[in-house]
Amino acid sequence: METLNPIIDYIARTNLFNFAIFAGIIVFLIVKLDVKSKLSESKESVDVTITDAEKAKTDSEEKLTSIEKSMENLSDEVDKILSLAEENAKLVGNKILEDAKHSVAVIHDNAQKAIENSQVILKNDILRRASLASVEVAKAHIIEELKRNGELHNKLIDESINMIEGVEL
Repeated sequence: METLNPIIDYIARTNLFNFAIFAGIIVFLIVKLDVKSKLSESKESVDVTITDAEKAKTDSEEKLTSIEKSMENLSDEVDKILSLAEENAKLVGNKILEDAKHSVAVIHDNAQKAIENSQVILKNDILRRASLASVEVAKAHIIEELKRNGELHNKLIDESINMIEGVEL
């Protein structure tokens, strides 16, 4: 087993040498790359991120609370708005109805005046036609009377002359 011992010793020394080189490289890299400061920076960055996240969480919770409070009164506000809208609709409806009644009254008055005007026009037309018809009937009657009674014609002429003579200028 003696022959194994020098081989094991050689392997052990080689492994120890390799381990020492590896450890030296690791220490060199840690020192050269300043791993401690990089870890510290990463830790600070994570701390800032956590702080920002906690602040965002607090802000979000406050907003949620505010929204929940406003939502509590939402039903009452909707009822109030609906009530106001209904009152406004009634007022507008009453105003429209009042305006319509006024318009109807104006139209009725205008129609009544138009009817009265038409009645006056028709009455005047009937009177004019009746007067014309009366004059025509009287004219025809006078002509007929004059044809039947010749002395009446002379008598009317004499009366007309006497009336003219009595007129002073």
